[in-house]
Amino acid sequence: MHKFNKTSIGLDIGTHSVKVVELKREGDNIILNKFGIKNIPDSSGGGGDKAVFQLISQLFSENNIKGRNVNICVRGQFVFVRFVKLLQIKEGKLKQTMKFEAQNQIPFPLNEVAWDWALLDKNKAAKRAVIVAIKKNLVEEMVSRLKNIKLSAVSIDVSPMSLYNCMDFNEDYDEGRHGIILDIGAKATDLVIFNKGDIWIRSFPIAGERIAEVKEQGVEELISEVERSIEYYFMQGGEESQGQKLDKVILSGGGSMIENVQSRLAVKFNTEPKIIDPFRKLKISKDVLSNIDMDKDKARNQFAVAVGLALRGISEVKIEVDFLREIRSERYNSQQKSLYTRLSAVLVLLIVLSASIFMKQSYSIKRLKLDKIEEMLDIYKVYEPKIKEIKYTEDILKEKVNVLYQLAGSRAIWLDCFKIISEILPKEVWITDVSGIVSLEKSGLARLDLAGKALSYQSVNNFVSALKSSPTFKDVKPISSSIETDENTREEIVRFSITMDVVRSE
Repeated sequence: MHKFNKTSIGLDIGTHSVKVVELKREGDNIILNKFGIKNIPDSSGGGGDKAVFQLISQLFSENNIKGRNVNICVRGQFVFVRFVKLLQIKEGKLKQTMKFEAQNQIPFPLNEVAWDWALLDKNKAAKRAVIVAIKKNLVEEMVSRLKNIKLSAVSIDVSPMSLYNCMDFNEDYDEGRHGIILDIGAKATDLVIFNKGDIWIRSFPIAGERIAEVKEQGVEELISEVERSIEYYFMQGGEESQGQKLDKVILSGGGSMIENVQSRLAVKFNTEPKIIDPFRKLKISKDVLSNIDMDKDKARNQFAVAVGLALRGISEVKIEVDFLREIRSERYNSQQKSLYTRLSAVLVLLIVLSASIFMKQSYSIKRLKLDKIEEMLDIYKVYEPKIKEIKYTEDILKEKVNVLYQLAGSRAIWLDCFKIISEILPKEVWITDVSGIVSLEKSGLARLDLAGKALSYQSVNNFVSALKSSPTFKDVKPISSSIETDENTREEIVRFSITMDVVRSE
C-alpha cells in the first residue's frame, strides 16, 4: 500500500505572481489547509530574481506556512519534451530502454541536463512515454535560490503535467473523449490535449500580455495557435484520429478571464469552455474557508498548477516526473564510490601502520604481527581485482568524456538554430523534416537541411528571404518545390526543401 505524506506544499512561481498551496491528509480526505497568492511588481523582472524569492518568503510568513519542503515546477516553454512509443518491454528492462531513448531524443549529453520520464496510459499493451529534459544549471539555480530562503525542493515538475494532475484529481473530464486544458499565463500558454489516459503538451508565447496589448488580434492569435496544435495532434494520430473532434475545453490561469477569450473559444470549437476549480474535491479548512467565495471567486483557477504540485506525495497522481530524481541518483552513486575509496585508503593506511609497528617489535612479536598482516593482505587481495577493474573502467570513461566534450559544443548549435527558425517561420509554413551535419573541428562545416509544406509559393519565398537575412545562416538555397494535394484536406499545398550553411561562432 502506498504510504502518503501527512502534508504537502505546492509552490507555483509565475511571471506576474507566485502561488502557494498547502494540503493536509486526514484519512481518505485531502484538506486545503492554507493557500496564498502574491503579485510580482513589474520592477522585479521575472521569476528568477532575488526579489521574487523574497516575495515567496513573505508569502509563507503571511499565510503562516511552517513547512520547508516544497514541490515546484518549470514552465512548459523552458522544457524539452518528447513522446515516444514503446514496444512490449519487460518491467526490468524499462529503465534501461528509457535511458537509451533519452540519449537519442535529447539533443544534449545527459550529464548536462536534468531529465526524467513517465509512462502515460499504463493499462495499454502498446505503451507511450513522455521524456522531459532541462539544462541542469537551471535546476541547480532554482534549488540554490530556494535554499537561500530556507526552503528545500522535494520535486521539480513540469507545469502542464501538474495542471493535468490537478484536473485528473478533480475528475473534470470524460476519460473517453478528446479535450484540452489551456493555462493562459502572462507570457506563455500551456496546452494539454488529453484522451483515454494519454496526453500531448505544447507551450507557446501568446498569452495574457499579448492579448492585453493587441486586444482582439491577440485573442485571434491565441485561437490560431490552439487550432494549429490540435490539427498537428490529430495529424500525428494517423488514421485512428480521422473524424475525431474536440469535446472539452478547460481553462486555467489569469489570462483565461480576459474579455472575449471564453466566448471566442466557445464559437471556434463549438463547446462551452469550463473554468477549472482546483479546490472542487478538496475539503476546505475552517481557517481558509472565509477566504474563498465558492460562487464568485473565479481567481482560484490560478491555483490549478499549485494544487497539482501539492498533490505530489499526498495523493496518487496520473503523471509523475521529477527533474531531481536523476540528480539524487547520481549523488548517491558518487557518495558510494567516495565511501569505497575512503575504505581503500584506510586499508592501505592500516597496512603501512602495521609495517611500522613490525619494525619496532622483537622478532617473536613481529612474527605474530606479520601473521595478522598476512591475513589483512589476503583480504586486500580479494578486493584488488575489483580495484583494477574500476581503474580500467575509469580510463575508458575518461576517453568517452573527452569525445563527449568535443561533441557538446557542436550539438549545442542546433538549439540556437531551431529557436531562430521558430521565430521567423511564417504561419502558412510548417517544417516536416530536419537534418544536419556539423564537424567536430572548431571552424568546421555546419550544414542544415529543411523540408516542409506551405500554403503557397509566396510563403516559401518569404521563409527563404527571412533565413537569408538572418546572420546565423548563409548560402541559403531552395533545393526543390512542388505542388501536391494534401491527403487529408484535399487542398493543394507546396512541398519544398531548403539547404543552408550555419555560421558557427568562434
